[in-house]
Amino acid sequence: MTQPQVYLVDKSAHARWGKPAVAERLDVLSERGLIAVCGMVEMELLVSARSARQAQTILHLVRGFDLLPTPDEVWDRAKEVQIKSINRGFHRTLKLPDLVIAATAERHGAIVLHYDQDYDRISSITGQKTEWVVERGTAD
Repeated sequence: MTQPQVYLVDKSAHARWGKPAVAERLDVLSERGLIAVCGMVEMELLVSARSARQAQTILHLVRGFDLLPTPDEVWDRAKEVQIKSINRGFHRTLKLPDLVIAATAERHGAIVLHYDQDYDRISSITGQKTEWVVERGTAD
């Protein structure tokens, strides 16, 4: 039997969970146990904490999701994609955390679920699966 597809959910999607259309999508994935995070997503989520207590709450909540490890080869892949993006003319527009998150998802065969055009650019190089959590422009 085939394993269900896991989604590595980027901060851009997590941050919009309060929007009804986003919640509809993420709630279903969460109920099915198909949401994953990685260390870089955790770090990005912590940036929004306004206190140490809130940071602990964020960490407690994301611990309910699968954690995809970020081994050294993920960092090598992120650098490789960044170098390839030079020829495409967008290497300075890609956020470094997004490169690491995408490389982590690629390493684990997960789909990046996001609300960030960086992942479209990254997948144009890697060919990996990425999806907008909702249609672009509908959750701003």
